[in-house]
Amino acid sequence: MFEIIKLSAILVLIIAMTSFKIELFYALFAGSVLTGILFGHSVGLIYDLYHTITNIDVITLLIAFPFVFYLSNVLTESGILSNMLVSLEKLIGDMRFVIISLPFMIGLVPAPSGAMLSAPFAEELGNRLNLKPERKFVINYWFRHVTEYLNPVYPGPILAVAILGITFKDLFLLNAPVMAFVLILGFILYVARLKSEDINGEKASFRDVRVVLNGFLPILIAILLPIIFKLNLALSLAISILLLAIVNRLKLGFLRSLIKKSLKYDLLLLIFSVMFFKTVLENSKAIELVSNAFLEYHLPHFALAIILPFITGLITGITIGYVGLTFTLLKPFFGSADLHLVMLAYVSGFIGVLASPTHLCFSVTQKYFKASFGRIYRLLIPALILLLAFAIFMELIGWFRIFGGVNAKTFN
Repeated sequence: MFEIIKLSAILVLIIAMTSFKIELFYALFAGSVLTGILFGHSVGLIYDLYHTITNIDVITLLIAFPFVFYLSNVLTESGILSNMLVSLEKLIGDMRFVIISLPFMIGLVPAPSGAMLSAPFAEELGNRLNLKPERKFVINYWFRHVTEYLNPVYPGPILAVAILGITFKDLFLLNAPVMAFVLILGFILYVARLKSEDINGEKASFRDVRVVLNGFLPILIAILLPIIFKLNLALSLAISILLLAIVNRLKLGFLRSLIKKSLKYDLLLLIFSVMFFKTVLENSKAIELVSNAFLEYHLPHFALAIILPFITGLITGITIGYVGLTFTLLKPFFGSADLHLVMLAYVSGFIGVLASPTHLCFSVTQKYFKASFGRIYRLLIPALILLLAFAIFMELIGWFRIFGGVNAKTFN
């Protein structure tokens, strides 16, 4: 019980500091220090700080993000982005579908803070639709994460399949209804009532396809190069920017003028603080201790499948965080009779990730859109509650049993 109280105190500190408009990176640093103190890891904080500073993954992220901002600025300031959106609207015919299509497409493949890559598109279209920053944030954020419940190229599903000993087909059968519900729910709550601009009856042409590809391919190249050729993300972004500049014959003076604008030191501090917090959580064993504390209460399996993944997702802000820890702990409960708990646990954990300010997509794009935390949560929480209700409903009707489900032998 004491471990749960300590973790709650850390959460309260972070939430309280952000509610008083204190920058999130200060709140996360304070949360990291408090975690070290409460979980007997005070001396280890210095090592964790050193480890975060020297960690190659963190360094790669910190180098890559200025390139992300630079690519965003090139697309925006050159007019490539606005031209692309005009052509995309002619091709699709409805700005409501345009504004969700780009984050959805970018979300098909993993990229660190992938929501940041689609943020300029949401910003541009959101301005044309007179949307408030929080609405732009939530549309971009929600539709960026639609496929992560079952997409086999994402680390979360890959790790879930490996831990549980099932196939991707099994995971697809379990989570496909969730993905469909998330897509429909997001459309109803966030874009259905938006008024689409009149496109003056202009018909799409092959030129519009070229214009869209001109704007979208640089982003796709930046995402796919690390996946296919294992290239460093920063190098992949640099190649993408270079190709964009050559194809569009952008002048050197114009490109040079965007460098300073792309160096957002406050965002780099935020990214570093998120990674430091994750390191402290991992090395202090805080999440593991809290999870074990919940298990000691012998709560119903149903409740554990909701509580443990949610808390772990909320604290770590990453899918592999809650899958890696809680699925290992909960695996004995995912037996032949209760296999559908896998879906409930996955959804509950992902709800925690989506609600977490330590999730890079959340923290970085919140700052990009200059959106209020309070107003973001007022838009986001109802959708997350409905998503959890849907997962509970699917659990109660025994979704996997109705449609044949997965092969329970893999769990024996």
